[in-house]
Amino acid sequence: MTKKVTLICTPLRFYTQNDEGLLFEWLKKIKSIKEIKGVGRELHLHFDSNNIVNEDLLDLMGIFDRYKFDQVQLKVFMNETNKEWFE
Repeated sequence: MTKKVTLICTPLRFYTQNDEGLLFEWLKKIKSIKEIKGVGRELHLHFDSNNIVNEDLLDLMGIFDRYKFDQVQLKVFMNETNKEWFE
């Protein structure tokens, strides 16, 4: 069963303006993200489904690791083809 998903990216810490710009460039390349919205000091990523392509999930895993966002949220995208990534 698919469901809409919102991931919350916090804390937002950037080392330079270029660092911040690169995050947004990277996020815009992930086709599964339907909306990127700033809410206070958080960044919300909206998805129409919890069923996304693995390539997008790998990018999200890289972003969440790089910027130290809560990676547990990404388990909403876990399925039979990628479950070993979460072990």
